[in-house]
Amino acid sequence: YMIKEVGEKIMFDEFYRTIYNQLFFKWILCHDKQYQQDHIQYHVETENEKLKVICLSTTKVKGKITIWYNNIVEEEILRIKDEKLVFYLHFTITDLAQCYHLFHKFYQTIIQYTQQKEWKIALCCTGGLSTSVFIEEMQQVCELENLHFQLVSLSLDQLYQNYQNYDALYLAPQIAHMEPEILAYTQHQIPVYCIDATLFATKNYRGIIQTIQKNIQA
Repeated sequence: YMIKEVGEKIMFDEFYRTIYNQLFFKWILCHDKQYQQDHIQYHVETENEKLKVICLSTTKVKGKITIWYNNIVEEEILRIKDEKLVFYLHFTITDLAQCYHLFHKFYQTIIQYTQQKEWKIALCCTGGLSTSVFIEEMQQVCELENLHFQLVSLSLDQLYQNYQNYDALYLAPQIAHMEPEILAYTQHQIPVYCIDATLFATKNYRGIIQTIQKNIQA
């Protein structure tokens, strides 16, 4: 009897393994009310014998789950503004609890990227040339550390014309003496900071970014 029970359990498990992909697919589609509540658009992009593809998107990211016939699942999230892949995971289904857990990680990443504020930071110098050299390198550091900063280089003229479009202004050492004048002109509507002269002169991009982070959290 024991051998028979073990055999039946094995057959039972094997049967469920053959339909895990279908159950997982149906389970994802059952949460349309939650998607609406979180302002996530979803649709089935592909459904055939080989694979099923479900897309979930917001104004900032596009998510896609591909469920293959052989129980392999791929989860990926692209950032819309630059089509950069910010999340990718593939796994073989072993049980449905695993699927639900990994879907939750995928879903929370979509929520995180959608709700996270992107800070618009302007680095300013007299003509905008000195700070423009910094922008590309600093942006690469932000990408590596997954920081949501939009960095822009401004000349003084551009600063006076467009300061209201930014969350903070950072002045290069060459114009640090103008901080009181700029604060008066902007009427303290946005924060104005001076970039540390040593960080600027040694091109310590990471140090400047860490300073920006501290100021945001203060």
